[in-house]
Amino acid sequence: MTKVQMTPENVEGLSTSRRNLMRFAALTGAASAATLISTTSSSSPAHASDATSNIFPSELTYPTVNGPSLALWGSSSFEGAQADQGVPAGFNATIEALLHTYLEAPVLNFGRGGETSTQINARRGTPESMYKLVFPQDTIPASGSVEVTLASDSNVAWGGSTLAAGYVGGVPGVLVPASNDTFTFTRQVDGEAIYAPATTPASWFHSYQEMISRSSYHIIQIGRNNMNQTEQIRKDTEHAFALAPKRTLVMGHFRSRSDSKDSDRAKQVSEYNAWAAEKYGELFVNPETFLRETTQESWLRYGALSGSGVWSSDTDRKAYDEGKIPPSLFSTDGLHLNGWGYIALAQMLYYKVTGLGWF
Repeated sequence: MTKVQMTPENVEGLSTSRRNLMRFAALTGAASAATLISTTSSSSPAHASDATSNIFPSELTYPTVNGPSLALWGSSSFEGAQADQGVPAGFNATIEALLHTYLEAPVLNFGRGGETSTQINARRGTPESMYKLVFPQDTIPASGSVEVTLASDSNVAWGGSTLAAGYVGGVPGVLVPASNDTFTFTRQVDGEAIYAPATTPASWFHSYQEMISRSSYHIIQIGRNNMNQTEQIRKDTEHAFALAPKRTLVMGHFRSRSDSKDSDRAKQVSEYNAWAAEKYGELFVNPETFLRETTQESWLRYGALSGSGVWSSDTDRKAYDEGKIPPSLFSTDGLHLNGWGYIALAQMLYYKVTGLGWF
């Protein structure tokens, strides 16, 4: 196989300056995972769990934003599924942790595994995907939890992975699945019962994540869990992008380890990425290209990916010839990346957002 020669300057969808390259080299070093561990562990993501007050549970608290920040909207890849695989113990290879280190800025991790593009958009706060709730007797109780359903005109469907913090009629609460087609809304602050008639804005759920990220830059990667719904994913991408069109980066998708280039998912990934690249131009970034091509280059392979073993086996080379991503970057489940794969994606996003002048 003839090795494809790629550099940070000519990777599709990336724009990198010498200043950014030098800054990144200083952050990561080039020697080993041990260097990466000391870099990231000494600058782990700051969370607001120690703030003076926070009415939501600890898993729904986020860094305090006092300046430029970055919000990550997506499913399990942004949440960090399997990020501990492959890398040395103790190294936090989640995209959130790595970008926080590289950018020296708050990173709001709004990844939630298992969610579809529409469910992610419900947390993103798009008007088209709001949870429109139906309370018993059209009333939010004065305290505690209540089982609710979705109004018939809700565009977002019930989801078993839902975990959302927000406000209904000014009442803070957390929404989680109760059973098929029903949710539990748990009020976070006791008070008076509130009249919230169904089919009116008084019963709509307003996302807390959307509220706290209005000043942020945004990266969206939505639709991996419903790739077969081509038109829906495109509409949801458009709706999410429209909330902050000058401050939003659309991240494409990548196929799974076992997906051949002729598989349904590979075709869906390719079609979505081509559509998004044409529609969003410099505000689109293609992870498939980065994982297949850029990880071969010495500045990355012998830099931050030192110790990964990527491209050192015949298996990786054979996968490339078959149009696939190298298996060395996947976790054991074959669906998610391992820690090394996340390191590659975090660097891709670092170069992109700094190239755009956001940080």
